[in-house]
Amino acid sequence: MKDKIVVREMLAADIDGSVDLILRLKKLNGEFDSIFVVSDKAKKDAEDRLKEAVKNPERHISILAERGGKILGVMLINILDRCYYLPEKEARITDFYIMPEFRRSGAGKMLISRSYEELKKRKISIITAEFPSQNLIALRFYKSLGYREIVGIYGKVLEEE
Repeated sequence: MKDKIVVREMLAADIDGSVDLILRLKKLNGEFDSIFVVSDKAKKDAEDRLKEAVKNPERHISILAERGGKILGVMLINILDRCYYLPEKEARITDFYIMPEFRRSGAGKMLISRSYEELKKRKISIITAEFPSQNLIALRFYKSLGYREIVGIYGKVLEEE
């Protein structure tokens, strides 16, 4: 019998097993747009970022999906202050990755559902998601959940002269 997927808060002991998934996500982002070049220090950056998220749950939500002790998905959410606007807090999904063999298993929706539960406890009513604009898979996923475009960010690499 297959173990069932469990979604839970990320612990310090999960950081090493989660770093690879964050790096996979960042490399995938590079496939959508060449502006996302993964740096040589990306592994250390991912470790530091996960440590900060686990250590500071007031400013971050870090959750994972696992089956049989194997981490198959991660989600990191930053809690942001919305200067000038009400409500004053926003939750922004910045990192969300499910291993390819577990996509369409319900793990993604389970992570989203768990994040909503946590946000309701914190009385945060706005959630946004950040991802490369050319990632049509992510776009379709979020639209299917009722997300809509609310801001555009455009970028350009300046050429050296």
